[in-house]
Amino acid sequence: MAIQVLTYATVEQLYEDYSEFLQWNEALHITSTASLRKGIFEHLSEENEWLKSPVLTFGQILNKIGDEEWYWYSSKTQLKQFSIISQKLRELAEANVIPDEKIFNAVSKNKQALLRTLRMFTEAKETSNSVRNKLSPNISIEEDLALSIWHALEQDESFEEYRQWLAKFTDVQKTKEMFTSMIVEIIGDVYNDDLERQIANLKPLTHNYDKKEMKKFILQTMENKKIVLHGFYFITPIQKQIIDALDQAGYEIVQLINYQENYPNVFEAVDEFLEKDKYPFRPVSKTPAYINKIAQKFLQVCEGDFSLDIKHMPDKYFEFNHMYQFKEYIENEMHTDKEIQDYLISPRAREIRSQVENISSMKPLTLKDYPIGQFLIDLHALNITTFDEVVKQFNDREDVNIDILVRIFASGYIKVSGISTQLLVKDLKKLEERLNRKSTFEEWKKEIATIIEDKERIEESLTPDAINITEDNEIYIYKNRLLSYFDLTVERLNLILDALVSVQELYNIIFTDNTIDVKMYVERLLQHLEEKIVPNIEREEEIVVAGKLLEKLNQMRKSDFDNFDRQDLIQGLRFFLSGELETTDNSLFGESLIDGKIVSLQDGDFLPFTENQSVHLAFLDNKALPLSQNLVTWPFNDDSMEVLYNESLLELVQKRKKYDATITKYLLYLIMMNAANLKFSIVANVGVEKELKRSFYLDLLDIESASEEAKHNEIATNKQQISYTSKKISFKKRKQSTLIQETKNVCNKRMVLGYLLQQSPSFEKEFHHRFLFEKLIAQLRSLSTSYGVSISKEEIREIVSDWFPHWDETKRSIVAINGEKWGYSPRSEVVDEVSFADNLKPLALFGRLERTGNSFANPAAHCKYCPFQNRCRESDYKKDE
Repeated sequence: MAIQVLTYATVEQLYEDYSEFLQWNEALHITSTASLRKGIFEHLSEENEWLKSPVLTFGQILNKIGDEEWYWYSSKTQLKQFSIISQKLRELAEANVIPDEKIFNAVSKNKQALLRTLRMFTEAKETSNSVRNKLSPNISIEEDLALSIWHALEQDESFEEYRQWLAKFTDVQKTKEMFTSMIVEIIGDVYNDDLERQIANLKPLTHNYDKKEMKKFILQTMENKKIVLHGFYFITPIQKQIIDALDQAGYEIVQLINYQENYPNVFEAVDEFLEKDKYPFRPVSKTPAYINKIAQKFLQVCEGDFSLDIKHMPDKYFEFNHMYQFKEYIENEMHTDKEIQDYLISPRAREIRSQVENISSMKPLTLKDYPIGQFLIDLHALNITTFDEVVKQFNDREDVNIDILVRIFASGYIKVSGISTQLLVKDLKKLEERLNRKSTFEEWKKEIATIIEDKERIEESLTPDAINITEDNEIYIYKNRLLSYFDLTVERLNLILDALVSVQELYNIIFTDNTIDVKMYVERLLQHLEEKIVPNIEREEEIVVAGKLLEKLNQMRKSDFDNFDRQDLIQGLRFFLSGELETTDNSLFGESLIDGKIVSLQDGDFLPFTENQSVHLAFLDNKALPLSQNLVTWPFNDDSMEVLYNESLLELVQKRKKYDATITKYLLYLIMMNAANLKFSIVANVGVEKELKRSFYLDLLDIESASEEAKHNEIATNKQQISYTSKKISFKKRKQSTLIQETKNVCNKRMVLGYLLQQSPSFEKEFHHRFLFEKLIAQLRSLSTSYGVSISKEEIREIVSDWFPHWDETKRSIVAINGEKWGYSPRSEVVDEVSFADNLKPLALFGRLERTGNSFANPAAHCKYCPFQNRCRESDYKKDE
């Protein structure tokens, strides 16, 4: 039967009296995305009962493809396939069958991209043999390696089960039976979750049905063999095969799409994918649709008509310099009493989602997201596998780094001498400059032991005779503590060392060989957790989570996985703790972010069904648009793909790549057409991307920039005020010193942070250490001259260099030359009737200092020299979070 295509411009056209859609009301409805289905649900919940039959998503159908044990789109199946690739690569390396080391290394680093490509080819009914035959004899080395790996994958049951399932489903004699069975199973699953039942537009059951009755009940909803497909503005190979099979099996199928005639440049992708030349489009209604001014302008300019002027629409377009400005604007919006808050939609939603989420809008946590789950993930991340191109072998090694160790310490699941590592996090971060080039446990332990030796030796030589050392005067004695790695007691350094040994013990329990036996791995890990980690947990809710985690590990022990390649163990753990992988193959469909505070452009397809929704289209910069479809076909090159696209379902992949810009225009149209109120914005500096400009699409609209008052929400009405409660705290008062007073003169906030967070001034970053090296050179030269002590330039360099053993000789020499150019004017400081030669102002407050007002914080160029700049909102050098 011929597939029909019905179009609509507004939802109201679907249920008006003479709408052509009414005859399809009781069909089975399938949406292209979860976000579109949710939009339909929200519209129906507003007493708009224009649709009476079940509404499912195509994703739910995809999740039932293949054998029940190894569903094709399940994370479990993809984990298995990922692991097979790793095993095949290791086998080739061990057999020394590597034609090109660099290409082999590239493949080993990009296994996820390779798996995505091979699954995409498989879904297009290609095989490793068919592709090899098509490309011969012009097969590159990397393509030949990929085909060998693909052949190994095809021997696995997950590939075979997928092919058998597809062959049966496309057999016209079996399609109806299989499709009916899938829908029965899907709806049966849906009835197990009341919210999911409501979203699927299913009425509650009147009594408890047994399995047979449930099947009969569900079959009644499918008697008419009618299917409505909602929102398929592009078609993928697997979608096409399923839709064509249903069509051949006698189902009446309607493609329902939001569409406007006479705008071919915006709707070109829809015309192409839904084959307008083959299946004529029919509007469901002859009632003209209202088009708001911005959507009208967008449609017209895409067709080359710039006559419509919308410049007089104020405060529609905002430009922010960095993420903090954007977040501040959004937070201010949240604190106004607007009846409807803006819905954030962005082409950059995935990359910046975590920066704009709030707790209430975050998705439910899985075990990997809880502290103990993250603790285990971080432990596994201390291992790295790389391919050594010289010896042509994989190198499995430790990758100990400060970021992971800080998170492990912060979890608090390790205790040393009765002290939680949570209390050592700040101390550990002070060691970063000495440790950030070390990558093994032995290197870390050796370096910490060296720091202890250096500290004891240096401070013994600095300790004067017959002076009582106190908290108020020790900074003038132990100037080495200006360097953060010396600003720790030996006791704290030993605690860090002991904690590191405990982490190493856990690491050695996890990683025993190149191939990890899952059962043995889980047994060792469970024993350690039960004996040494869980007993240290004090909070009741964390004990409950730990119990669930132990249960999941038991499930992993009893699973279908016998072993993992060492490098894939972290993927296996992540799957068993959350039921998903870190990067699951999206098979061209993407992942819905509809439950987030900010959603992707693709998820904006729900808007036609949402009434009176204000929308903020954010991050519309020149690099974010047009959307990239991210259809990587690596490692197959462009010439090879041109061959493969020919007379293959892969042609649909080529089309989707080709129509990047048109798909972007269609999605922007959907949002502009259906938003009750609309704003646009860009952020000029996002992460490592700097000086971004607004996209070409915003240039076409030619909307004027919003006023500064609107940008800062100064004209927002009834702005809610945040109230504060005063509380007095007691602390041991320190003596007022010149250094504290001088710091206060520069910046009150820096003085307070230094007073509360540090015993004395201390700097952690290499940027500051360079200045300290230079200033120490200058100070020593000045003091030696003042006190008539003869010290040569080389001796001064040697004395100062002794405090920077992790720098190489070249670096120390270059920085010393700069220091020898500095002048230095020490001023004495008297503490408890003892005079010290230098109040340390030139050492601790380097840079050109500016006082620009009497405010608590004093942002200016000197902020870059402040050790607290990353904690300070007002800093001129605040980084994007």
